[in-house]
Amino acid sequence: MGSGPLPSAPRAPAKKWPWILGGCGCLTLVAIVLTIGAMFFVGNKAKRATAKFDPYKGSVAALLPEEMSDSGMKFKRSGTTDRTDSWKSEGATEAVGFTYNQILIVIVKIDGALINFPSSADAAAALKATATEKGGTVTAKGKGQRFTAQNGKVVGWTNGSLMCLVVGGTDPAAGNFEKAAPF
Repeated sequence: MGSGPLPSAPRAPAKKWPWILGGCGCLTLVAIVLTIGAMFFVGNKAKRATAKFDPYKGSVAALLPEEMSDSGMKFKRSGTTDRTDSWKSEGATEAVGFTYNQILIVIVKIDGALINFPSSADAAAALKATATEKGGTVTAKGKGQRFTAQNGKVVGWTNGSLMCLVVGGTDPAAGNFEKAAPF
């Protein structure tokens, strides 16, 4: 009997990346938890975004950024005016008129108004009256309503107590603004 080391049994090949799927699967578990957390956060963020406009408590002018964009279309604000007096008879608490330029291949001027009402029901009633006046038909839009008129040159929609009315110089401009608007 020798005093040398004992022969060892042959080793099994090492698993590749055991921390991903082997053992406790730590990385897989972390990925699952992060995915569920992200889904919860995004879902709640969407609910909060809708809830913050029902009723909207802030300044309407604060919702009109200098620039906004969607799908390669850029909109740059060129002016705002207070229009509260012209919408008071409809029950509005605040109204701001605005002008944006849609910058794509050519520049298209877009005029509009963002109006705040005491409740979403008041905004919906004003939208229906405006749609009737402009020759449009009101349809559902998420938790609000919308209409188009004059072959898409006029678009109006509600989000909570807010109503937005947009008139674009060409057919898709008003609809493009609707897609890009943060409200």
